[in-house]
Amino acid sequence: MSSKKNADAQDNRSRSDRDLGQRLISAVERGDLEAIGGRDLQEALVSTVDTRPATSGWTPLMLAAAKGDADITGSLLEAGGDPGEALLIACALGHTKVASKLIDGGVDVELQDRGGRNALSFAAQTGDEGLIDALLAAGLPVDLPERESGMTALSRAALAGRSEACGALLKAGAGMGHVDHEGFTPLLYAASSAHESVCRVLLEAGADPNDRSPDGCGALLAAISARAYFSLEGDAHEVRPFDEAQLLPIVELLARWGAEVELDGEACRRARSLGYDAIARSLAEYACEPLRAAS
Repeated sequence: MSSKKNADAQDNRSRSDRDLGQRLISAVERGDLEAIGGRDLQEALVSTVDTRPATSGWTPLMLAAAKGDADITGSLLEAGGDPGEALLIACALGHTKVASKLIDGGVDVELQDRGGRNALSFAAQTGDEGLIDALLAAGLPVDLPERESGMTALSRAALAGRSEACGALLKAGAGMGHVDHEGFTPLLYAASSAHESVCRVLLEAGADPNDRSPDGCGALLAAISARAYFSLEGDAHEVRPFDEAQLLPIVELLARWGAEVELDGEACRRARSLGYDAIARSLAEYACEPLRAAS
């Protein structure tokens, strides 16, 4: 009989915990700061109540970070809530106030996701200069590579076209010559994504205009071959070529800064094969009369 009573008591406790956990999650989702400040929910935060099964593994703080609710984040943090990957989520979604609250609250800024991406990598991708500065001040290494890709924060910013973020990272000492697991440098990412402003920032900071990937593709060829990716419904995507007028300034920029141009080289051949007549003519001019000073 006593064992049955113990089992019933345990079941009742489990149901009570689930109900309490659900109330906590609901309060976070609706932004109810008053409810979260209640004694029972505050106790739930630091007790053995586990809300993660009902939220696909997310803690209340992670949900608050995803919502961008700095007040709720602060309340949960003060109560001793588990931050989980809240900082990564806030940085990835560009929720600067939430991320700053978490940093000031002493969360682990060196936390990484399963792919080895850290908060600085996400902040660089969204282009948040203030957050980049805050993470660096908190001790995150500027060139910490991601485990799976080998990309640094500068490469992420370059790929995303975040020229201001690139400037902030370069000012902090980011390495322009870092090569990731695919053999790409930040300049190659910027060129292959047709980000003229990023290419300019990197070149002015001393990037090598003749960076090449392992397959021999240089920045000039990468720019000419650049394609845009568009997300469609579901997981589908579409790849479209850029307009030649968008690529011409990047090609000329790289040529002015010393990218090697040969009349019979692959870059010229690629331009002609793609029907980029203006680019082909421009490259022919640079090949015959190369500019010696960047402008």
